[in-house]
Amino acid sequence: MIHNHWVKPLGGLLTLGVVLLAGRMSCAASITYNSILSMRNHRYDAQIVHQIGKGGYALYTAGPYHTNRRTLTRDANGSDHTNQYVRVMQTKVTRTGTYVKLRYFNQQLGWMNSHGIKRVSFASVIAGTMAQANFSGTAALISAGKTQPTVVSAGLADASTKTANSNNGTVLYPLASLQKAITGALIQQLISQRKLSPSTPLSRYYPQVAGSQRITISELLSMTSGITNPEQFPRQSPSETQAVSLALKTLKTSTNKTFQYSDDNYVLLAGIIAKVTGNSYAANVQTRVLTKLGLTHTFLVTRSQPSLTATLAQSATWTPADPYATPQSVTLPRFAALVGAGNMLTTPGEFTAVIQGMQNGQILTKKQYRQLLRYGTVYSGGFYVNRDGIKYNNGSFSGLTYHTGYYATTGNYHAAIVFSNRAPLRNGLSQKDFVAQLYRVAVYY
Repeated sequence: MIHNHWVKPLGGLLTLGVVLLAGRMSCAASITYNSILSMRNHRYDAQIVHQIGKGGYALYTAGPYHTNRRTLTRDANGSDHTNQYVRVMQTKVTRTGTYVKLRYFNQQLGWMNSHGIKRVSFASVIAGTMAQANFSGTAALISAGKTQPTVVSAGLADASTKTANSNNGTVLYPLASLQKAITGALIQQLISQRKLSPSTPLSRYYPQVAGSQRITISELLSMTSGITNPEQFPRQSPSETQAVSLALKTLKTSTNKTFQYSDDNYVLLAGIIAKVTGNSYAANVQTRVLTKLGLTHTFLVTRSQPSLTATLAQSATWTPADPYATPQSVTLPRFAALVGAGNMLTTPGEFTAVIQGMQNGQILTKKQYRQLLRYGTVYSGGFYVNRDGIKYNNGSFSGLTYHTGYYATTGNYHAAIVFSNRAPLRNGLSQKDFVAQLYRVAVYY
């Protein structure tokens, strides 16, 4: 039998007396508790600087009342979170010190003496997460619906010139497949203007494609058209018309209407945009997107592309001997062949403006954006849509280490736009998983 009773001793501390009666044996033990003098619910980002070891501060599972090392703590299971970034959820002041309740991503860690942490900025959390992963590139994160992203860069864009990665326009990154969202938005504009319909057949524009009378605009947007294709590596940069012609010559079609990822769906959509409007795809992107948003560091790579003054971030490989080994870039002909599907250079900050513009009326209204996401159940309009409340996409070029990633809530309340120019990441972390990890930083910090 166990009897518990509260006793108030001298000094205002509360003592829980525990009396154990078991046959002829009885004993008494007491644990000293702290009384709470004040409490604050202000939240902020922090880093655990010293947890386990000499002079460290324990993590207590039951609140700031347990201030004795003999009390059970989370430390007992070997979980050392030193140097990890945490979120302070609550602060309580006691007679023996100030204690903070800590959350690590979505896990409640417990309570720690405030001397065991240091306050940091949101940008510091991003930078620290990048450093832990050995990341090189630039990321833009939106947290809690903020209109301006927090942008952080790490590493070098070009090791030969010691040019650091940057978001200010002096460094440009290949957008790769994230560009498909822009092409999808232009098609949605034309649908909203009744110049196209989701059910419009491909045969209206490209009757030479086998089975084109049974392929619709919505199927191109959702990549359920049955079209497949090899990647193109032309020797010379094709014009927009030549890039579409190259796709028409090499693509294959089938009656398989399940999702199959193929760049040529969006190369054909770029050609359709030009045919419907009477202007090139590049001209439509300029007037309908770039000019409207005031973007000055976003460019389409075409045969007639003007010379760039910015540095093109180099694809590099990390090795123990050389952290930026085998520097390479995408060839101009390879870029130009991906019209509408991956022939754009930009910065994470400017692409953030694009994805925001797709919902705030500058490019699309919210209603139009929601329609763009409903043409498929796996992929639609340049986004994967198979996760409830989440939209994401990833881009890369085979044989190179570039990676672009977008991972966000449907309304961009939390979002991560991540452009990387080096691989591999530390501990075998994939580029896709790192984008998702930065999204979690945006959600929980």
